[in-house]
Amino acid sequence: MKTIAIDCGAADTRAALLVANEPVRFWLGPARGDEAHAGPEPGDVYVGRIRTAAPALKGAFVDIGADADAFFPIGNAKPPTEGALVRFKVRRPAVGGKGVMLARAEGLDSADAAPPAASVGRIAAADAGVAAVRALGEHGGVVNDAAAGAILRREFPRLRIDIGGPGFDENIEALLDASFSRAVALPGGARLVIDETEALTAVDVDTGGAAEGAGAKLNDKVNASAADRLFLEFSRRGIGGRIVVDFLPPSDAKAQGALLAALEKSREGLFECRFGRLSADGLFDLTAPRSRRSLLDEATEAFGDELRQGRRFTLDWSAKVAIRALERRLRRAPSSRPRLLVGAGIADYLAKARPQWRERLAARFGARFAIEPDPRMREREFDVVE
Repeated sequence: MKTIAIDCGAADTRAALLVANEPVRFWLGPARGDEAHAGPEPGDVYVGRIRTAAPALKGAFVDIGADADAFFPIGNAKPPTEGALVRFKVRRPAVGGKGVMLARAEGLDSADAAPPAASVGRIAAADAGVAAVRALGEHGGVVNDAAAGAILRREFPRLRIDIGGPGFDENIEALLDASFSRAVALPGGARLVIDETEALTAVDVDTGGAAEGAGAKLNDKVNASAADRLFLEFSRRGIGGRIVVDFLPPSDAKAQGALLAALEKSREGLFECRFGRLSADGLFDLTAPRSRRSLLDEATEAFGDELRQGRRFTLDWSAKVAIRALERRLRRAPSSRPRLLVGAGIADYLAKARPQWRERLAARFGARFAIEPDPRMREREFDVVE
């Protein structure tokens, strides 16, 4: 049974698709009321100007007022007139090096959309709760915000939408946090090491602490454990595109066939992809649709020099995590009076870019909290204290 849990926080909205109460996929979005601050998301409505028709690509490039042109696929239809204003819905956000994908807004054609050129840009952003349900599939579930619940019931009248609860319980929060970790522990001491890059995702199956008594049979056992976990991790992390997995060398051709069968079984109904080849030495490749940003793309940014590069959480994400930690303390300890201590970067960001997050906390919990800069902390550090 599939359900969706939606957690509407003061700083962001998070949702999880649950199968038999276990999270199998996450969605991250802006707080309700902050949708206009986010980039183009599925369901958002824009007025776009056709910049360039591209018959060879069976589409057109469209100026929607964003940083880069969006793409409107037209198939074998007649190309739209360059310079025409048309209303669109976002079909897919920008993912990796690929721009926004558009679809024609239902019931609206270019004759209906004749606003002045200055109106190029977003007309309406999808409510965060609605965007979560569209992204995770139209399943019923629970949301911890009454206003969001009312909108969801109106938008999806056939779904059962319950209102109440904390949104995410501690187990879901912990699994979301774990989905940012590079290493994934497997039973018996082995592990998966997952590295996302711009071009592909590389996964190493490592015996780790299971190396004692290493041999062909151990390889087969570790590979089976990795195959059982692999697609759940891909789904939770939102990983798509080209993926290469370096399994341990199977003991023989029979073990190689058993590993491939285990992979087929574990991805069924969970992760859409196209299998490539599983070699005799354990190298396996596959390709998955890249229809959304991964969790890592949503929350981190690249940094470093030409020789050593890495990723770190963005200032926006760090501030959201800090506000969420304060909100969790306020919700779970109704008589507490916590203080959120933050580094200079978060303090400046909250004061200048997102003052509404503090206002939402005050509206929900009153004036029993404080947010204070701490000069001893690095710019993206925080702590919640009494």
